[in-house]
Amino acid sequence: MQNLFNFEYTERELLNADGSKSNFRQVFGLDGVNMACPKGSYHIVKTEDVSALGHAFLDKGMDVKTFNHRNGEVIGLNVDFGKKPNKVGECKYNLLITIPNNGGGKGYLSIKQQRLICTNGMVSNKTMHKDNYIKIPHTWNYKESINLMEQSIGGFTSLLEQLENKDTFFNGQKLNETDAMFQLNKWFYEQEMPTNHKKQFSFNDFRKTLAVCPSDIKSIERYNQLKNAFKKELDYNTNLDLDLSMYTVFASVTNYLSRRVEQSASKASEEVKFERASKKLSFFDNIA
Repeated sequence: MQNLFNFEYTERELLNADGSKSNFRQVFGLDGVNMACPKGSYHIVKTEDVSALGHAFLDKGMDVKTFNHRNGEVIGLNVDFGKKPNKVGECKYNLLITIPNNGGGKGYLSIKQQRLICTNGMVSNKTMHKDNYIKIPHTWNYKESINLMEQSIGGFTSLLEQLENKDTFFNGQKLNETDAMFQLNKWFYEQEMPTNHKKQFSFNDFRKTLAVCPSDIKSIERYNQLKNAFKKELDYNTNLDLDLSMYTVFASVTNYLSRRVEQSASKASEEVKFERASKKLSFFDNIA
């Protein structure tokens, strides 16, 4: 069975200063780069094992891509679950299976939702589903891959249901434009404005400066990008016959973050960049 990744980890024992064996070892990832020095008991999940899980999805007729971050510190699978109608517009969904091999914890499931009308993307792994975190077996065979695939599909279904419920809830929270801009301003101030840019600004100071002298705000260029995203979402509302709502605010933020990811010079994989950006959506957790 072909390894879907283009590398495999190698390991080397680390010795104490006196030449005796230590409880640590050196792990090399892609291109032979040292990526971790874990204790002897820490389980490194081989790429060939994650690849076997990918083949289980492939055998089910799904499109599967691999990703890795920092020469294998994190590896994963991106499984295409196709398009699905949604009350706020047709969306495309992908299941992300992320395996930290740098001591970062258990493997976990995420779902990427992309709204097709505006290509907004966001990643969520918040769920009450018991299988959101997946335990990778120390010994692996194809039967284990099938079981883990079925477990992963169960987690995906739970995440999808929660996303759809959230979209419907936000779409039901009708707003006028003043209230929508208040929420956008609050999100920007709390989540996006660099800390060293707001040392002299309370939230109310920030709102006042926007109205009186916006050029005094150091991150005004970013803020203008957010406003442009909001204007685009108002146009999409017209096309889809949607009212202005909390979903419009949410979509404006994901539109803004998606464009920021596209413009990013980071060498991280797209999956990792979207997961990082989506952490800024925690603002909406209390609303939902």
